[in-house]
Amino acid sequence: MSATGLRRYIFSGSVPEQLAIVRMVLGIGLIAFHCLQFMYFIKLSPDGAAFHFVNPIWYFDLLGINSVSIGATQVALTILVLSSAFFGIGLFTRTSLLIALVMIMMLKGTRDSIAGDLHHRYLIPFNILFFFLLSRCGDLWSVDAWRKRRQGGMKRLEEWEASWPIRSSQMYIASFYFMSAVAKLRMTGWSWGSGERLQSLLLVRSTRFGLKDGVPIDGSQFAYWLSQNELACQILGASTYVFEFGFPLVLLISNTWIRLLFLLGVSGFHIANYFLINVQFLLLPIVFVVFFDLSKPVKTFLARRQSP
Repeated sequence: MSATGLRRYIFSGSVPEQLAIVRMVLGIGLIAFHCLQFMYFIKLSPDGAAFHFVNPIWYFDLLGINSVSIGATQVALTILVLSSAFFGIGLFTRTSLLIALVMIMMLKGTRDSIAGDLHHRYLIPFNILFFFLLSRCGDLWSVDAWRKRRQGGMKRLEEWEASWPIRSSQMYIASFYFMSAVAKLRMTGWSWGSGERLQSLLLVRSTRFGLKDGVPIDGSQFAYWLSQNELACQILGASTYVFEFGFPLVLLISNTWIRLLFLLGVSGFHIANYFLINVQFLLLPIVFVVFFDLSKPVKTFLARRQSP
């Protein structure tokens, strides 16, 4: 019964139009995400020295890559932006998506190899894009679909084909947040979500350039003020565990407005983290589009435009 229920959940419930809209939003929306993550490559002179890696990421180490030129990273970022746009409009969809994934690996690998640490901010977008690479997301409302119809080789997109990439993405996102909470709990216990830890983090980040007349220099004054509020820090620290452990519940929420309210709260958390403590997840909520069927309002809008 559980296996049957899981199959029913993964392979039903979505329409082809929803898959097409999610593709468009991800393709175009993630361009801003890519630029935010790698904009420091744009600021550097392409004639500068090559990056030499402190600790090459595993696939660079496997390939024997020990350095990458600045110009190569700038070209890779340009290709990533273009391939994301092509994926969004459905032009050479699968090829564009494959190129985008390779460019992400190169740029993220370069960044992590230079810094000597691993950031996980690309895990959710990368894996969702991988699901879409294996799907037929480019077979509707796309340039590729238009070309196939002209050639007479268009095959109907079935419900299960439209559903599994979206459902798999939903389950992956939910498991990512849940396992983030599990990892925090295993490493530090409940102290990770304590008010004292958040106070210390806010204080360090807001005063990293020092104070002048009791005001942070080039830091967040609000973060500095918040670090002095013990009760607010306790509530905010505990809420991290609450929403991360509770994230899988979003899969069971059928009411669109309740689901939207919950995900808006998570988005607010990421926005606050970005501006208060410089955690680079600002535009990650773009991927939350997989939790909503935007095809209904779109089709209603199109029908009204076409009516006499």
